[in-house]
Amino acid sequence: MLARGYTRAVQAEASFRLPFAAALALLSAVVWLEPAAAPLAEPDEARYAEIPREMLAAHDLVVPRLNGVPYLEKPPLLYWANAASLSLFGQTPWAARLPTRLAGLATALLLLLGVRRIWGEAAGLAAAVAYLLSPAGFLFSRVNLTDGMLSFFFALTIFLAREALLSEKAARARGLAALTGLAAGLAFLSKGLEALALPGAILIGWCLATRRLRTLVSLGLLPALPVFLVVVLPWLIAAESRVPGFLQFFFVHEHFQRFATGQARRPGPITYFVAVFIAGFLPVLPFFAKGLSGLGPVRRWRDEHPDALLFALWFAVVFVFFSISQSKLPPYLLPAFPAAATLAGRGLSGTPGRGAFLWSAGLTALFVGVTLSVPGVRRTIAETGLAPIVLPAGALLLAGAFAAVPLARRGAAFAALALAAGWTAFFAGVALGWPKLPDATREAALARAAGASARSSGAQIVGYRTYLNTFSWELKTPIAVADYRGELTPEFEQRSEVRESLFWDKGRFWNTWAGGRPLVVLVRQRDRELFENATPPARILAEEARHLLVANFPTP
Repeated sequence: MLARGYTRAVQAEASFRLPFAAALALLSAVVWLEPAAAPLAEPDEARYAEIPREMLAAHDLVVPRLNGVPYLEKPPLLYWANAASLSLFGQTPWAARLPTRLAGLATALLLLLGVRRIWGEAAGLAAAVAYLLSPAGFLFSRVNLTDGMLSFFFALTIFLAREALLSEKAARARGLAALTGLAAGLAFLSKGLEALALPGAILIGWCLATRRLRTLVSLGLLPALPVFLVVVLPWLIAAESRVPGFLQFFFVHEHFQRFATGQARRPGPITYFVAVFIAGFLPVLPFFAKGLSGLGPVRRWRDEHPDALLFALWFAVVFVFFSISQSKLPPYLLPAFPAAATLAGRGLSGTPGRGAFLWSAGLTALFVGVTLSVPGVRRTIAETGLAPIVLPAGALLLAGAFAAVPLARRGAAFAALALAAGWTAFFAGVALGWPKLPDATREAALARAAGASARSSGAQIVGYRTYLNTFSWELKTPIAVADYRGELTPEFEQRSEVRESLFWDKGRFWNTWAGGRPLVVLVRQRDRELFENATPPARILAEEARHLLVANFPTP
């Protein structure tokens, strides 16, 4: 009897473990899929590759630089990781994206291990699957942005803090608190103050609700805070000593003013992140709702579901914070997605039934239908020859999503595998199709054309009223810019000869243009007429939808 009971238990465990593991393997594998010569996207991906390239070229890992001058908006952890990758694997887009991929997959692994300790192996596997199954989880595990690394260390901070707070052994609790301070410090070095403020608010709210505030204060003051300061202060002090005024710019301008004012020019309504979450979590939304509804009335969460309360607070605090911010971009919400994936994993690993998978299939069909109904999408598919990629990917996506519905009778794990297979096919189509899109190739093509023309003519490359990070990345050198500042910060460059060589005023540019010195100039399309009527009139070397490349000398 005991043997038969043990055998049934092993079979039941395998019935969810193998399908969930297979789903996780599929979703993890497609994160690595990258065709050769998949260019970095402008502006962010190219920027976060160019800065570490310039740090390596300058042999300076303290002061980040962009186009030859200090760039102080973000802390350096991603730059350091990218610099290491570029040193090991070469200055390629793949190497620039490697740390982001590792951070995304590490987040999925953290969910698997952390949630398993709380709700069991099925929930851990399901949470990891939910994270990578979400379009946001897939996308930001590939794109070279600071947000993926922030999200990993943010989540690690929360999981370690929970373990410390619940530990019954004082020595273990202090050790875990020290690790929490380390994780929080690395999160800060990934993006900044939000990595301290938001986990702090989440943990304070949870400890107030669960009557652990005194424990949080004692472990936070010693040893978490000292460890945090040991991690973050050396770079802050070194950067301020090298670039006086850095601390004021970094904390006041880049944190408080961005949050409270519209100076970043990234506005959005308070409902902005509702659409971001729906789009970024689309196929997993029914399981997120199922995970929340299965907890019963919110008033009972503190006593009956304290861990679910922690993840709900985690999601809500991040969501509300960025919703009221005056600066909004879709990646800002990414630190909330591990919490949402955890709650979705709880719903997915239970008994979601056919209804949840039917909802997921319906949302998937709606996504495909709406996407293909957009005239610009259909035109791009036709013009770029993407139909052989897009149509099979869409068909497999729908097949997997709807196959999950009848498979739900055999268990959620098998249905999740079918759903993951469908979305894996779609994600593979996105990865394979990206290098064929104009948005992926146009800036790199212009930069290469500029480099070829400059080499053959001895001309200097200049950006007039514009700058593309891709130019510095492709040409492996900063370029001069005229009548332009943008996100560049020449005021922090202490060497006057560097400022003068890279930042021209309008008068200097036009005197050089007319003076006979050969120039290859990156120009916005809106300034085209200005150059066509210049003396000498511009020769157009290349162009795309937003920019063109012109020269002031005869070209073949």
